[in-house]
Amino acid sequence: MDELTKAQSEINAKISAILENETLNEEQVAEHDRLVALYESNEKKMDLKAQAEARDAKAKADAEKRADLTKRIQSQLPDRKTSIDNPDRNVKRTDNEGRVTAAFEETDETVEFRFGEHADAVRRLSYKQQKKANTQLLKTAGYVPWGEFKSMAEFVREGFSGNGHQAFNQRVHKHFAAVAGMSEGIGSDGGYTVMPEFSQRIIDRVFSNSLWGKTDNYTLTGNNITFLANAETSRATGSRHGGMRAYWLAEGGSTTASKPTLREVNLKLAKLGVIVYLTQELIDDGGAALQEYVARKASEEFSFMIGDAIINGTGVGQPLGVMNSPSLISIAKETGQSAATVVSENVLKMYARFFAQNLGRMTWYHNQDVSPQLNTMSLSAGATGGQLTYTPPGGLASSPYATLMGRPMEPTEFNATLGTTGDLIAADLSQMLSISKGGVAQAVSMHIQFLTDQLALRFIMRLNAGPWENAPITPYKGSSNTQSSFIALDTRA
Repeated sequence: MDELTKAQSEINAKISAILENETLNEEQVAEHDRLVALYESNEKKMDLKAQAEARDAKAKADAEKRADLTKRIQSQLPDRKTSIDNPDRNVKRTDNEGRVTAAFEETDETVEFRFGEHADAVRRLSYKQQKKANTQLLKTAGYVPWGEFKSMAEFVREGFSGNGHQAFNQRVHKHFAAVAGMSEGIGSDGGYTVMPEFSQRIIDRVFSNSLWGKTDNYTLTGNNITFLANAETSRATGSRHGGMRAYWLAEGGSTTASKPTLREVNLKLAKLGVIVYLTQELIDDGGAALQEYVARKASEEFSFMIGDAIINGTGVGQPLGVMNSPSLISIAKETGQSAATVVSENVLKMYARFFAQNLGRMTWYHNQDVSPQLNTMSLSAGATGGQLTYTPPGGLASSPYATLMGRPMEPTEFNATLGTTGDLIAADLSQMLSISKGGVAQAVSMHIQFLTDQLALRFIMRLNAGPWENAPITPYKGSSNTQSSFIALDTRA
């Protein structure tokens, strides 16, 4: 896998190097297609290897789990026989320190023994009888499932506030004592439980992200999707839509057949996770404050990572962002232009290279370092005259126009700093496909930061994104200047 990952990076670098050329000859196009095919082939190999490794790991984990479960059961079997009609319900499932454990929570698998009974007696029970008996014995032993809590807030408030009923707190503490066994398949042994009440609130906040919300988004039930995309890279006659062509016909005349060319764009869900730690002090503040804090902080971190990926994502285990798009066009600085500046000529040339059909959805994204340059940017008029292009006639006393060439401006944290490639970007994010699983998987554990008196909440999202354009577009007229839906201003050092 390491070799394949390294090879993918090298192939991607070669593809990017080829696409830096404004025009491509036949040899370069052929080499580009070969590298793309090799990249896709390696990607399939990596997927197959990952699936094989996952299957092997699961089989090994399942075998270890079964062996451990059998060992724990056998170590607790009493020497005496107990009548099946009168089971010894006073026998508790405990370890050598007296902590209640819960090995038989996992009764969805085959059950061979029951606490306090000899194997010969238990084998005569049906599966449902065994499951019912085991559940009852767990309850009499003091084990309480997570299901008794109505919400995350009630669990934290009642279980850790110190003000709940003694009996209630005692049951909770016994449950936490039981989770030392570390097993992912058993909720009590793994020390976590799913808290679905947060899902919709967090997902709504994340998807309100101004960048993600502008992409062309789809919700999946599986883990990947293949889109059919227009293979057009030129607007020249005979190349539009990948090869479709229309003809002017005389009465009774015939036309030559043509057809469009399509290509596949495959997106596979990537995983994004965040952990929020809650201190004892925050827990003591009450459930309402807790829920607000967790939902806000988790959604803010998800929002930041997604926004950064939309602009700067590498496409390896994360979305492919604007700055790494194969269709990105970089506009060079002006001759003699000073370092770390933005001039009107930069903006005019960026606008001229933007794909005309998408101009109505274009937005300028910029680092806030660029703002002083925008506010002093001007167009010359004659030998001595000129006018400001971003600040209105009222000067600094008035708000800036907040538009360039009639399109909105949006400062982000994700654009590069002033003078670096990407400090100013023109983009139509509706040309970027995005997918998501549509929810947030959550879990809670007190064991990760037990010594620092903190509770850990884990949130997992699965999503991905990437532009569907695979190359700049050659215009119908003036073919020397290609166009794209993603334009960046190059470095001005």
